[in-house]
Amino acid sequence: MPRAVEVARTFADVERLAARWDAAGWTREEAERPMLVARTKSRPEAVAPFGVVVSDGDETAGALAARIDRRKLAASFGYKTVVAPQVRLLHVIDGGIWLPDAAAVDAAVGAVREALERREIDAVALPYLPVDSPVLAAFERIGGPFQRQRRTRPHRRWRLDLPASFDEFLASRSPNTRWRLRRDARRLEAAFGDELRVEVLREPGDLERLFADVERVARTTYQRALGRGFADTPERRAVTRVGLEHGWVRTYLLYRGAAPVAFWVCSLYRGTLLVRQTGYDQQYADLRVGLYLLTRAIERAVDDPEITVVDFGQGEAAYKQQLGGESWEERDLLVFAPTPRAVRINVTRNAVLAAADVTRRALDAVQLTDRIRSGWRGRLRSPS
Repeated sequence: MPRAVEVARTFADVERLAARWDAAGWTREEAERPMLVARTKSRPEAVAPFGVVVSDGDETAGALAARIDRRKLAASFGYKTVVAPQVRLLHVIDGGIWLPDAAAVDAAVGAVREALERREIDAVALPYLPVDSPVLAAFERIGGPFQRQRRTRPHRRWRLDLPASFDEFLASRSPNTRWRLRRDARRLEAAFGDELRVEVLREPGDLERLFADVERVARTTYQRALGRGFADTPERRAVTRVGLEHGWVRTYLLYRGAAPVAFWVCSLYRGTLLVRQTGYDQQYADLRVGLYLLTRAIERAVDDPEITVVDFGQGEAAYKQQLGGESWEERDLLVFAPTPRAVRINVTRNAVLAAADVTRRALDAVQLTDRIRSGWRGRLRSPS
């Protein structure tokens, strides 16, 4: 029997396919129906959900979860946006690709290709996937070179398989990392003693406190100055509410007395604790409160039977290398529709991205990238 392919383009379609959708082997809670619906309904630029469900008889044989956004597709040089044309973008959800065999991959790619050719969307954006992913390779074959965004640098992703005890975790770190972690903990605990405490917010009743205390820290960070990081928005509230209701949220907060001084917003799904966003009060920067709190979060995760893996996400941050156990390279992908406007947008963006990449490589060669980035962050942290 040939496999059936059904495409969900409305909320009603998503509910109609509920049983098959829920049987998919998603790897992030973002692809679960309640989360996808909540984010799509509350996100200002979201137009509609989009899903592909592949069935083999009565069984779900593959699935792809996405949404269509009407948004500006920015291309930046450093922290400056150079071009930002508005497009209808099919945003495939991180963790929303479950295509376990070649037939399922072909079915999903075919459905997306049809949406591009029908001009239903201007482009499709895949989340970061391992560089050797067959899904990535299949989507790259959708269009020719003028339809694909030029390959950006791959990002390294770090994760940690949790050992049986926190002592075992520490023993697995390098001697220098063990020394620094213990030294930083002693300094902080000596400075504030019993004033320090760590709390984990994970229950539905924690919603208001989570937003109040995280926001107190987040509004002082350089991420906020860039328009990134944690923000108290209707969309964030909607998805956090759903996450708390389903047990998908773990937010770690470090307090000095009644005052929050650092946070890590994480999600928990199928045994993996994903480290998402962080922030800390700048007056405690020299005491490395962010790293201290992350270490305490790992300590608690070791003792939590629901957690087996910590995923630190993409990036070359030093703490990920110090605390992670294994890593691999990932990259994203952007493919445009075969229309004159879409191709023109892609060619223009590729020129900006190429110039930015050449500049960064030159700065890397003389070891100036981190210094310039730190300078920008310092300016953004300073009061105007």
